[in-house]
Amino acid sequence: MEKITHLNFSRYTPAELASTKGRQRLYVVISTLGEREADLAAEKVRLVGDELAGMVDRVFLSHRREHADAPDRTEQRVRAADPNAVIIITNAEAVPDMGDERGKGADMRRTLYHINTHWRDGLPPEDIVIVFLDADVSMQYFGAHFVTGLAGAVFEGYDFAKAGFWRAMGRVKKYMAQPLFSAIAHPAVRRLTAFSYPLSGEVAGTLAFFNAVCFWQMYGIETGVAIDSCFQGYRMADVNLGRYDHDHNSDLGIQKIAFGVVRTWLRQMVEYGVIELKDGAAVNDILQFNAIDENGERQFHSYDLTERKYAPLKEIV
Repeated sequence: MEKITHLNFSRYTPAELASTKGRQRLYVVISTLGEREADLAAEKVRLVGDELAGMVDRVFLSHRREHADAPDRTEQRVRAADPNAVIIITNAEAVPDMGDERGKGADMRRTLYHINTHWRDGLPPEDIVIVFLDADVSMQYFGAHFVTGLAGAVFEGYDFAKAGFWRAMGRVKKYMAQPLFSAIAHPAVRRLTAFSYPLSGEVAGTLAFFNAVCFWQMYGIETGVAIDSCFQGYRMADVNLGRYDHDHNSDLGIQKIAFGVVRTWLRQMVEYGVIELKDGAAVNDILQFNAIDENGERQFHSYDLTERKYAPLKEIV
């Protein structure tokens, strides 16, 4: 099974990418929720437009409104930054096999469905390269190299490129995901350990790749796509983007993310036949734990973190 290739963003300059892009189309998707990242999203859209004009064919804002009926500040700021940006309101995007469920993975899938149905223009999905970027990355670290590094790897022939970087915290990655992904010795599972930041949301791939893998609704999205890519034999690159940071989650938020990663990993290991559950055991969707608070009082916590796993988009487009 082919190893994941480690690359550095400096390998790809805008001039070199322009010469290798050929007839392929490059779309950049920035994902937002409500108004919490309005200014950051607008700054990123402006930077991509200014520094990568002529190489990026279209910028998309994949946006979930908190109040569904009226444009919000994020949309207004992005529209001012780039009047040609395509704003996809994900809570208004109907997909045949989806309901109204919320979640990052669900909204990414809705955006891909919209691109498939409105922005293919007769091109085969292999000729469309999509870069997904999270809006919350601090502008101190963000740059055009996020796009050129990831897209460059795909233009070079990799099906899927995942960002690696150094950041100050990364608690779920360091203390849970990387140890978990090392816990089973298996050729495909071992490929996961080659990702320097396996939970990064900054990724790129051909539309054909994204149409072929399964998307999880919420916390499992990055883990699920990474596992599918490892088991299905795609050519993959881990691209070092340098330093990176964003606002940190609360302890409870970290626990929910960690649970979602573990649950997705277990479900996928069962589905790929790597592990077997017996005696009525099943992978649970409820995060439950006891804790003692700052007043010395015992508290019981229970959170239903059920999330859907969607079939590959190629089955409906």
